[in-house]
Parts: sequence; C-alpha cells; structure tokens
Amino acid sequence: MRARRGRRRGGRCSAKTDAFGCCGVHHGGGRGSMSPEAAIELQRGSGEGQDIVIECSGAPKKGAAMAFAACALLIWSTLAVSVVSISELSPLLTTGVGLAGGGLVGLPWVAWGKLKLRPVLVGTLAMLGYHALYFLSLKTADPVAANLLHYLWPIFIILLSPLMLRGQRLMRKHLWAGALGFIGAAACLGPVTSISSSAWVGFGLALLSAAIWAYYSVWSRRYPEVPTATVSLYCLLAGMASLATFAVIQFDPSKASLGVADMVQLLSLEQWMTLAYLALGPLGGAFYLWDHAMKKGNPHEIAVLAYAVPVASTLFVSLFLGRGLNAATIAGAVLVTLAVAVGNRVRQGNGTN
Repeated sequence: MRARRGRRRGGRCSAKTDAFGCCGVHHGGGRGSMSPEAAIELQRGSGEGQDIVIECSGAPKKGAAMAFAACALLIWSTLAVSVVSISELSPLLTTGVGLAGGGLVGLPWVAWGKLKLRPVLVGTLAMLGYHALYFLSLKTADPVAANLLHYLWPIFIILLSPLMLRGQRLMRKHLWAGALGFIGAAACLGPVTSISSSAWVGFGLALLSAAIWAYYSVWSRRYPEVPTATVSLYCLLAGMASLATFAVIQFDPSKASLGVADMVQLLSLEQWMTLAYLALGPLGGAFYLWDHAMKKGNPHEIAVLAYAVPVASTLFVSLFLGRGLNAATIAGAVLVTLAVAVGNRVRQGNGTN
C-alpha cells in the first residue's frame, strides 16, 4: 500500500477502495488498514494541510485471479472423464449441447446495451474454432500425440503476452517454467507412438487449436472492458453453430436419418446429467472463471499453472475409470509442481532476467 498526496478537500482525506476490503482514512480519527510507510506519509500530509489518498495493492486481486484460474483448470481436468463416459455421442452434438447450455447459464447477466459486434465475433469464432479443430485433431491423428501438442497453448500464452499486452515482458524464468510444464505434461500423457504421414494434418490442427485458445485468452486480457458475462454469447452462438453443423452432417436425404431433435429425445438420463455437468462446468462455467482470471491476473503465472490440467486429468481418469497410476504420471506431477514453483518465483523476485 502506498500513499499519494493530492489537493485538500474540506479538511478530509479520501481513500480509494476496492472489493477486497481496503478502507478509507480520514483526518477526523477514522482508522483503516495501512502500511507503516503510508501512516508516516499520512502524518506528513496532515501537517502540511494536504489530502492523502491511500491506494491498495493489486496483490489481493491477483491472488483472487489465480484462485479463479485454478478453479477453471480443475474443472477442465474433468473434461476427459466426462467425454469418455458419453463417447457414443457425436463430438459435435456433445460440444453443441454443452456450449449452448453453458451460454444460457450466463445470459441473464449480459449487458445488452453495451454489446459490441467485434468482441462477440472474435469470442464466438475462437470458441467454435478451438473446439472444432481440437476434436478433429483427435480423430485424424494419434490422440495422445495430438493432445500433447494441444497442451502447447500455455507456452503460446507466455509468448503472446509480451506481443499483445502492454507492461508484460518475457523473462527467462517464464520460459524455464513453460518448458518444465510441457515436459511434465508429456510425461503424464505417455509415450508418443510412431507418426504416420496422414497424422501430420491432425498434428497441425492440434497446434492451430492451441494457438487459437492462447490468442483468445490473451485477447480477453487485452480488452478488460468487455464484461465477463459476454462469454455467455460466445458459448451460445458457438454451441448453436456446432449443433447446426451436426444437423447438416447427420442429414442424409437418401435414407431415414435422425435429426438433432430426435437424437436429443433418445438421450438417457445419465447422458443428460453428464451434458448438464459439461454445460455448468468444462464447457460453460469454467469459461467465465477463465475470462475473469485472464482479465485480472498475470497471464504468465496462469499459463504455467495450466500445465496441472493433464496431470489432474490423468488422476481423475485413474480414479473414476479404474486405471492405476504409473511412474510416468507421478514424474509428470512432480515436474508440473516444479514448473508452478518456478513461475511463482518470478512474481516474488526483483523482475530481472
């Protein structure tokens, strides 16, 4: 916390407040929480007849942003288990229902009078393109290798932040943390099988999906004036586009085929419960948490933390699908933990390379 002098207004001191409980200080005996340096500056200002404005540190906001990011990443780590449990459904149908449902959750909070076309277009295209390319890469290439390349998006966030954001600079510790995190994710996901010539297309799609998600994440930080509730429109429009694509692919005029409405009616209660969880969690609620975290937090630290997703995802798969842990998973967890520790040391250090 620091003190700043200003013009005297009626013999009182003003204080800037925020949502984390920082309180004002008044000459008339009022008390507030402040550092010793701020208290000394306050006494000097009182003697000189000047107003003191107490400004709160941004550390609590960054801490809350990291908590939001951790919650989003924890929710995303359950995506694999959820999708596997309804693997008999089309990925387009699963994505469409999940995204559309997640969009409906936040729709009541959308500030319709402040909407701008460009953010809605960018967010919708990013949400749709990311999921479409990612799921397609899993079908056209080895799933383990494609998933590994997909988890390059935290490194892309680290690299894009200095290019797209003011006040952000890339340090060697960020690169070390990103490299450790990627190695940990690779160890956790397992060995990559031999690469066939047809798989290169899938690998390219996986890399492109990672780049899209990284760009969207940094873009949301670049435009903090776009309310987080607007994410509901991104999800809703992307979900509707996914369902429309599914309907076009599913339709076959030469024979009787089930449409979207027919497929939805045939879903079991268990499948509906899983889709509802996807809408509230990995394909819905997590996006709101992530948007808030990227707007308020440090993108470098959040990106390093994201490497915990494949580790946690593997743990959930082992727990709920009955697959035991192996040495590679444990080694991956240790490396990701080290990556997070190295990334957090950047904030605690002096900011030099």
